[in-house]
Amino acid sequence: MKDKTSFFIKGFTQSATLTLLSRISGFMRDISIAAFLGAGIFSDIFFIAFKLPNLFRRITAEGALTSAFLPIYSRLIEKKGDIFAHRFFKVFILRASILLFLLMIVLQIIMPFCIYFLAPGFSDNVSVLEQITLLTRITIIFMPIISIVALLGVATNVSGRFWILSFTPIILNFCLIISCFFINDNLSVKSIPLAIATVLGGTLQLIFILIMIKKFGILESKNLSFKSNTVIEYKEIKLYLKKTWEKFLPAAFGGGILQINLLVDTILASLLGFGSVSYLYFADRIAQLPLGIIGIALSTALLTSLSKSTAISDTKQFSRELIISLKIGLFFSIPASFVFINFSDLFVKVLFERGEFSSVETNQTAQALIAYAIGIPAFIILKSCQPAFLAEGNTKTPMYVGLILLLLNIIFSLILMNYFMHSGIALATSVVSWIGSVIYLILLTKKRKISKFEFKLQVDEFNLFAVLVYALRIVLTSSLMVLAMKYTFYILNIYNFNEISILLLLVLFGLLTYFLTNYFLKYIPQELLISKKFKFR
Repeated sequence: MKDKTSFFIKGFTQSATLTLLSRISGFMRDISIAAFLGAGIFSDIFFIAFKLPNLFRRITAEGALTSAFLPIYSRLIEKKGDIFAHRFFKVFILRASILLFLLMIVLQIIMPFCIYFLAPGFSDNVSVLEQITLLTRITIIFMPIISIVALLGVATNVSGRFWILSFTPIILNFCLIISCFFINDNLSVKSIPLAIATVLGGTLQLIFILIMIKKFGILESKNLSFKSNTVIEYKEIKLYLKKTWEKFLPAAFGGGILQINLLVDTILASLLGFGSVSYLYFADRIAQLPLGIIGIALSTALLTSLSKSTAISDTKQFSRELIISLKIGLFFSIPASFVFINFSDLFVKVLFERGEFSSVETNQTAQALIAYAIGIPAFIILKSCQPAFLAEGNTKTPMYVGLILLLLNIIFSLILMNYFMHSGIALATSVVSWIGSVIYLILLTKKRKISKFEFKLQVDEFNLFAVLVYALRIVLTSSLMVLAMKYTFYILNIYNFNEISILLLLVLFGLLTYFLTNYFLKYIPQELLISKKFKFR
C-alpha cells in the first residue's frame, strides 16, 4: 500500500514543483503583458482571442479526452500488457489528432460567429471585432497542437514521469514573454506578436514532449506500429476506441465545467465595458497560483493513481488516496484564500502596477481577486473529487453536476454583476464552486468512496468528519498566520519599506509561521512528510 500511495505522492510533488515554476514564469508573462498592454481594450482583445483555443484545449484534451482515455489506457496496461495498450494509444492519438485539426478548420470558417458569441459587449465596435477575429484565427491553431501535447502527457504520467508534461507550459510562457518586446503602436493589431508566439510556443511544447518520449522509450516506439498483429486484436482496439469516444461527450462537459464557467465570465464581463475582461483575467491569474500548483497537481496525479487502483479493484487504496488528496488540498488552499482576501491590493500592485497598468486597474483587479479567493478551497476540492468518478469511467455524473453548476453560475452572475459589477461575476464563480464541492462530497459518501459523516471522538481517517475537523484546524492556523502577517505589515510600513520588499517579507514570514505552527501541532498531512521514505517502483 505504501508503494501505491508513494506513486500518488510522487506524482503530486513532481507536478506541484514543476507547476510552481510554470506559475512563476506565468506571472513573468502576465507582468510583461500588463506592462506593454495595460488592462484595457488592447489586453481585452488578446485575452478574448486566447480564451477560445484555451477553452477547447481544456475540454477536448486536458478535460475530456484525457479523462475518458486515461482510465481505459491504465486498465489495458494492467490486463492486456504494455504492447497492446501502447498500440491502442497510438491508434487513438492518431484519430484524435485528425479530428482536432478538422475542428480547427471548421472554427476558422465560422470564426466571426464565434467572436460575436464570445464578446457580445463589443458587437457595436466593428474594428475591435475584426481585430479579435484576426487574432483568434491565429491562436486557434494552438488548440490541436496543445491538445496532442496533453494526450501524449497521459503516457508520460502513467510512466511515472509527471514532470515532463508539467514542464511544457514554461516553454509557452517564455515565448509570450519574448514576444512582448515586439509589441508597438505601429502594428495594425497591437497584440499580434502574442498570438504568433502562442502558436510557436505550442509547437515547441510538442517537439519537447516527443523528444522526451523517445528518450525514455515511454511508448516503445522502435518495436511498435500502428497496425494490429491479428484481426482479433484490431477488433479489440476498435471496441476500446468506441468505449473511449462514448465517454468523451459527457466528460467534455463535466471535466470542462470550470473553463465553461470562466468563458461565461468573459462573455458577461464584455457587457460591462472595456477593461472588465482584463480585470477578471489578471485576478484569476493570481488566484490560479494555488489552484494551478495544488489543484492541477492533485487532479493529474490522482486521476492516474485512482485509475490504477480501479484497474486492480483496490477500493481501500482508492478511498485512502482520495482522503489524502482532500487533506493536502485544504492544507494549501485555505491559507492561500486567507492571504489573498486580506492582501489583495498589495499582490496586484506589486505584480502588475507599472507601465500601462495604473492604480485604477489595481483597485478594480483587487476587488475581483477577493471574490475569486473566497472560492479557492472549493476549486481545489472539485479538482480532487472529479477524478474519483472519472477514474471509474463514470463521465456522466460530472456532466450532470456540471449542467447544474453552469446554470447556477449564469443565474448568480446576472444577479451579482448588477451590484458588484465584474467582481460580482467572480463571486458567482466562487459561490457555485462551493455548491459543486458539497454536491460531489455527498455523492462520494453515498457511493461509499468516503465513509459516512459520523460524529466520533475517535476520528477515522477515511471519514468525511475527519476532513471537516481537519479543515477547521487549518482555518485556525491560517487565521493565526494572517494576524502575524498583518502585524508584520504594520511594522514594515512604519520603517517605510517599499511594496516589493513588503510582499516578499510577508510571504516568507507567513509561510514560516504557517508551516512551523502546523508542524508543532502535527497538522501537516503525514504523507507529505514521509513520502521520501517510500520506494517508488
